[in-house]
Amino acid sequence: MISSPPTKDVAKTAGEASSPGRADYLLCIEGERSWTVPLPTSGELIVGRGSEAGLRLGDESVSRAHARFLVVPDGIQVEDLDSRHGTLVNGQRLGGARAVSSGDVIAVGNARLIVHRPVRATGGRALLDRSSLIRRFEEELERSLRYRRELSLLVLRSERAFDRARIAASLVPRLRLIDAAAFLEDRELAVLLPELEADEADELAAALSGLVPGVAAGLARSPADGVDADTVLSCARAAATNAAPGVLMHARDAVQRLTLGTREVVLADPAMIGIYDLIRRLARSTLPILVQGETGVGKELAAAAVHASSTRAAGPFVAINCAAIPAELAESELFGHERGAFTGAVAGKAGQLERADGGTIFLDEIGELPLAIQAKLLRVLEAQELQRIGELKPRSVNLRVVAATNRDLAAEVEAGRFRRDLFFRLGAAQLVLPPLRDRPRDLALLAQRMFAEACERLGRRRLAWTVATTQALFLHSWPGNVRELKNAMDYAAAAAPDGAVELDVWHLPATVTGASRGAPASAASELPAPAAAARNFRPLDDEVRELERTRMIEALAATGGVQNKAAELIEMPLRTFVTKLKRYAIVPSDWK
Repeated sequence: MISSPPTKDVAKTAGEASSPGRADYLLCIEGERSWTVPLPTSGELIVGRGSEAGLRLGDESVSRAHARFLVVPDGIQVEDLDSRHGTLVNGQRLGGARAVSSGDVIAVGNARLIVHRPVRATGGRALLDRSSLIRRFEEELERSLRYRRELSLLVLRSERAFDRARIAASLVPRLRLIDAAAFLEDRELAVLLPELEADEADELAAALSGLVPGVAAGLARSPADGVDADTVLSCARAAATNAAPGVLMHARDAVQRLTLGTREVVLADPAMIGIYDLIRRLARSTLPILVQGETGVGKELAAAAVHASSTRAAGPFVAINCAAIPAELAESELFGHERGAFTGAVAGKAGQLERADGGTIFLDEIGELPLAIQAKLLRVLEAQELQRIGELKPRSVNLRVVAATNRDLAAEVEAGRFRRDLFFRLGAAQLVLPPLRDRPRDLALLAQRMFAEACERLGRRRLAWTVATTQALFLHSWPGNVRELKNAMDYAAAAAPDGAVELDVWHLPATVTGASRGAPASAASELPAPAAAARNFRPLDDEVRELERTRMIEALAATGGVQNKAAELIEMPLRTFVTKLKRYAIVPSDWK
């Protein structure tokens, strides 16, 4: 049996649409006839023999409700409705729902339905949902790390809920095909910007944020600000939160700065911002504070912040490393002694606790103190008085104790190596500082800052970093925390050759990169080249960048500093030339 083309009423059941050529439709071929049926702009179209079908076919092998076309935001899907003879897509039997594209052939019985979708502009993307954007972000991050490319994330934040229709009409069409955007919440929109150099990302982010008046914008970049989705997203959101309406802020600028005497503390990681906020609150009290964390994590800096934020800030801040005091000298060092108290005590001496009178004493690695000294320290905490060795009467002191340890003091108490009463007295207020590997936002800022300071001390030009260098820093576990990071940056500043134009991964310590500096003995014996010759080799990428910088400087000198003419001389795109001027830190004094 051959059916006739559907009547106008049937076509309406399928959903009104624009004429073929401007909308999605099916070309139906059955027997000796063909006709078109428009697909709905949304919803479904049922294909079958039954009267309820939007597209009715007359073939007896077609079930009453045979298949369904479903129009979804990102395209068209087709699924079989448990028909007797099944549905084929391009000759393959259909299982579950499947997306179809223009030109796909769907066989329903003896009928053939060919999907037609008009040519669409590729100048932008539709908005994704939040989970789809995060999934896409993670995929792009993995790709950027593998191929050592940069990836940017823009977050727009509004004081009230976004007009989603306006965003879809104004911002989304400006996105490249590779970009993606989604609402994180009613007042927050995220835009993923892959495959852009730093300057290009800045330019596009500024243009996009300018399309939505009054929004605050934050821009984060991988790997510079992080190598995982959570960190980069957190950076971009923090920048948008700190930015004023109408302003684009970079993640590197979304920091808090605290001045502690001659030192400045830079805080970017939410955990550390929260801890230093707690420090400010605790500083108002007189409670002893116990700071816990791995070695090199910044415990002394936290203690200094307690002192600087307290009413004792004008008094002394005395720091002492208990692990560095010999056990036989610990009592004298902490409590002082009178003249003649022991052999060699030719004069009286105030101890470190007494020197901190009116201020704060920081006892680092307090778990190293002998038990007898712990008992005397407890007396100072409870009675605010101490007794020098050889002294008959105690003397009053007014001090606050901040102690620190990288040990598990609770376990030390159970093992009998630390006094329980002192532990409870010190632990009235406790601060746990997370390791540097758990503070990626702090890591990015501290590394750049320490490297710049190291270059300044050496009197050398500060180098830009390659993507591989930044990745290596984020992927290292930093067991020595901030102290290890500082040593690594000092090493890199000294190890990078004078002619280097960028800091590359092989300029970092081997302990950071995990690379071996030199071949193993067994391999070295097989090398035909002499050791002296091997030392003359340099990484090819390093030499290429050095040559590129040299040629750019020569071109600028030849053209009197006119950038577009210099770029033409070496056949480099102007945008690339301008970007690399900044990357290689080329300044007029280099070519004049």
